[in-house]
Amino acid sequence: MMRRPQWSDRAISIVFVGIISLSGGGCAKNTSGKWFEKPRTSREWMELALEASNADERRRGVIGLARSVDAGSDWAMKVFDTIARTDQDAMVRAAATRAMWPHAGEAQIPTILRLLGSAKQQYSDVRVSPGPVRWAAAQVLLAMINDYRYNEAQRPEIVRVLLDRAANDGDRNVRIVVVEALGYFAEKPIPMALAAVLEDEDFALQRAAETSLIALTGVTHHYDAKAWKAWLATANDPFEKAGQIPEGLQAANKPKGWRWDWQF
Repeated sequence: MMRRPQWSDRAISIVFVGIISLSGGGCAKNTSGKWFEKPRTSREWMELALEASNADERRRGVIGLARSVDAGSDWAMKVFDTIARTDQDAMVRAAATRAMWPHAGEAQIPTILRLLGSAKQQYSDVRVSPGPVRWAAAQVLLAMINDYRYNEAQRPEIVRVLLDRAANDGDRNVRIVVVEALGYFAEKPIPMALAAVLEDEDFALQRAAETSLIALTGVTHHYDAKAWKAWLATANDPFEKAGQIPEGLQAANKPKGWRWDWQF
């Protein structure tokens, strides 16, 4: 029987270094002798985001691409769009959804709305969106509404999806964000829908609904759903005082882009 050769530590080290060199590894030593990861190109981040077998690595690829100089390019936005719709992991999809925000415009609105509205399967090219994905989509949509990054032709569908999610979404985080977003649209069905949200026992939802109602109407009924519904049923123009500060509320620094400046 032949004996397995005994390799010296030096020989093993030489072989190991050779393997790293041939594989083009991403690590190297700096002048202090410490290991560091070589900077990746945008394309390398894209490949990691799309092709890594591990979800954490795909998410790292999404974040790396989002921080790259090409993050706003057409091809990068298409990568984020594809991952947000089709990846198997919810946190990877949520990261890709948020990655669209800095450069998002009206071209991204359809995907954001489909992600937000896909609590159950509705589209052949969009996976069912679990809570974290819908929450990310709601946050991006709110930011886009705040910066008016949509066109008026998209407004009816935006309002429709927001009203549906405010009434029916099973994730409170999603509902809080969409209720806040409804405060940007002075349209007849919205105040009554917000008054219905006030009947929820969750105070965070109540606060979001009251906040949006005040923004739309310039009055307050102090979280009283019945009082709001009675007032809305008789108000000729509920939006007459929109943006005004109701008596008794304290003025405060208004959020960026908002048209009102009050707080409780």
